[in-house]
Amino acid sequence: MIVKKNEKYAVECQVKMTTNCLQTSEYFHDEEDALHWVEHECWIFSGEGWICTECNEYIMANLGRIRHERGF
Repeated sequence: MIVKKNEKYAVECQVKMTTNCLQTSEYFHDEEDALHWVEHECWIFSGEGWICTECNEYIMANLGRIRHERGF
């Protein structure tokens, strides 16, 4: 999701699952630059929004634990 603040644009993390979640990207003068920043910083596009690298790591760690608990 693109957020606008003081005539600048940023991309918001879709899930915000960790305490160290970035919440939003840096702010830029246009949406295209904000999207370029998250792509450069390796945020994950979920199809519905962007997930920051910190939240992605958290999700991946939990998936591994769940698979282990279920014996997969």
